[in-house]
Amino acid sequence: MTKMFDIRLATLTDCASVADMSNKLHVELDYDNPPHSTHSIEQMMFGPRPLIESLIAFDGEHPVGQTIFQPFYNPDHSLPGLWMTELYVVPDFRSAKVGKQLMAALATLALERGYVSIWWSVLLGNEAACRFYQRLGARNSGAVQYEIDGEVLTALAHGTDLETSSDLVS
Repeated sequence: MTKMFDIRLATLTDCASVADMSNKLHVELDYDNPPHSTHSIEQMMFGPRPLIESLIAFDGEHPVGQTIFQPFYNPDHSLPGLWMTELYVVPDFRSAKVGKQLMAALATLALERGYVSIWWSVLLGNEAACRFYQRLGARNSGAVQYEIDGEVLTALAHGTDLETSSDLVS
């Protein structure tokens, strides 16, 4: 029988746990400087312009996984959907179905709020995550995710011709 974990929306008192799990995910994905602090998560979740929410799975009093998400406009339906930015499960609990329970809780929340879909991206090199999502019935939409940040973002905002500024594009 699968153990059921207590899953609930994160509160202000959970921000340190959200930051900690997000940083652990970044380290696992080989990021050198995990960016999250309790303060940055507080601002993103409960500040003047909240942008994200988190569902946290607990084993007793201990957080063992989370998903971070936000609403977005789904142009395929002209209705709102949820964009999942992170799904993380503490390594010792990865075979305990925490991830599946978090995804089910997120699906329930999406339906309760009238969202028509959940979208996310996954690094292709994260084969375990790809297999997990496929087992849930998720399909690869065929989309490719792009990102602009740092000097390239600044150059674009200032109208710099990126084609002639090859030192900015890596």
